[in-house]
Amino acid sequence: MTATPDSIKECFSSIAPSYDRMNSILSLAMHKKWNSELTASVQGADHLLDVCAGTGEIAFQFLNENPKSDAILLDFCPEMLELADEKGKDLQGRFTTQVGDAQKIPYGDAAFDAVTIAYGIRNVANPLLCFREVYRVLGRGGRLSVLELTRPNGLLRMGHALYLSFLPLIGKLVANKGTPYSYLARSIQGFAAPELLMEQMSEIGFVYIEKKKLLGGVATLITATKC
Repeated sequence: MTATPDSIKECFSSIAPSYDRMNSILSLAMHKKWNSELTASVQGADHLLDVCAGTGEIAFQFLNENPKSDAILLDFCPEMLELADEKGKDLQGRFTTQVGDAQKIPYGDAAFDAVTIAYGIRNVANPLLCFREVYRVLGRGGRLSVLELTRPNGLLRMGHALYLSFLPLIGKLVANKGTPYSYLARSIQGFAAPELLMEQMSEIGFVYIEKKKLLGGVATLITATKC
């Protein structure tokens, strides 16, 4: 499958109904711990923008942990956000969903004090444009936290590469969708190193940029602050 914006959107539309279940299976449920690391990094924020929000798992965990906060879920895939609206019924009034482009965030300057991007920045055509938009919509002192699947170093990388080669088969067996998981495997293997993302954040003006490897670098959490 050729990775164009339309084909990526089609990919996520096709796997939306099985997305949460497949995340749990493919990560051996480790994504729950990684998600907790992400939401902990933005604790106390009043207004959260969750970019590439998917079915709302990150935003809803954040809202449950911060009862006085609200959130906007932004994603380019309407099918994902429809599932989020259904999942978040108990949190109605505290969140809204918005179909939109992470490179053209449809909100005003300094509208949020935290932005999260989980498992989504590798699907954005130009991450630098996304980070510029995030910087714009964050208020002074606002926090950006990016959680992404990455490639571990050393011997773990060999096993990780072997595991990724089985993703299409697992997707076919569990979700009856092999082709989208072929794309997902390639997107992990071919995505930029976390250090490059950190350089882009610094170029834009973010400060206090830090990374934390999770499970030996199978996932990485990058945090940054708008000065």
